[in-house]
Amino acid sequence: SAPAVSRAIEKLIEKGYVVETERVKTKMGKRPIPLIINKNNFFVIGIDLGKERLKMALADMGGEIIEKYTGSKISKDSDARERTVSEVKEFIKKHTDNKNSHNIKAICIGVPAAIDAKRERVVSTSHYRDWEWKDFNLKNIITSEFGIPVFVENDANLSAIGEKQYGEGKKYSSMVYVEISSGIGAGIIIDNKLIKGSGGTAGEIGFTVSSSKKLDFKIKDEGFLEAHSSVRNIRGKAIEEIKKGKKTIITDMVKNDIKKITPYIVCEAAVMGDKLANSIITDMVEILSVGIINLILIVNPQLVVLGGDFFNLPEVSKLFIKPVTEKVRRCVPFVIPEIRVSSLGEDTCIRGASFNAIES
Repeated sequence: SAPAVSRAIEKLIEKGYVVETERVKTKMGKRPIPLIINKNNFFVIGIDLGKERLKMALADMGGEIIEKYTGSKISKDSDARERTVSEVKEFIKKHTDNKNSHNIKAICIGVPAAIDAKRERVVSTSHYRDWEWKDFNLKNIITSEFGIPVFVENDANLSAIGEKQYGEGKKYSSMVYVEISSGIGAGIIIDNKLIKGSGGTAGEIGFTVSSSKKLDFKIKDEGFLEAHSSVRNIRGKAIEEIKKGKKTIITDMVKNDIKKITPYIVCEAAVMGDKLANSIITDMVEILSVGIINLILIVNPQLVVLGGDFFNLPEVSKLFIKPVTEKVRRCVPFVIPEIRVSSLGEDTCIRGASFNAIES
């Protein structure tokens, strides 16, 4: 009823969540007063633990990033956990303790792990295993010290949300975001809803097997797809082949110091026509395409977005997007989805985490 709506709006205005704007003109009747979210009164923090470095963002209630922070490298050394906790606490304190503090209403953390959807705890992860994730509850650490609600979600899921709300997926109701970094995962959105699965592990395509001959692949730290098609594998494969004596301009590019080889350098060599580099990229594209094709056949999205550390490689469209699209077109017997590179890049997860914190 109108009175019930009015009472609810009055409470939202009183608490500062909603503000009135100027009356608008209409052809007949009383001039209405539009209401909008008071985006400058409350704020959220999005945290990304899934990339090579810790990333955090302060955002307003409209989802706009006010301040970004890129922290130290997330490594597997014994001090990594304490260092990360310290940096997260300092960022929160900066925006809650001083005169210019912000009213932080919620925090969302993206982690490269399978998440128990009901309890919001890490089930398993192949990344940062030395951190002992199951004993490391960053959510409890933050809530106990700051009293701010904290939500935990898989980083690929949050990236899918970020891309849907602010990036390439804005015009689509069904899309898939494929995270290609040190591991591979997917966030799936169907009819504008994030699909988590019964146990919260939907989209773990890193464990996709390319053929029956690979069924004996033993899962240790990663699945078959991410073992052969992750960004990390580009470097590892190049070093492996060079040690076997393969000729390549990569050795000249790093002045014979193979420790200096990076995925970026291998891709640069591929663009320059290096045979070994192109062979590595071709193999990666073929195996990656298997996972993407199967995902498209099962989910039938309107859009597939590729992102993660992969975003920072040179000539991404030429080396990856175009050949993957061709393989999808050849193998999928119906209209294929758009396949694009992320427009948010490294910020995809923190944008999605910020949005998830606002919605929560």
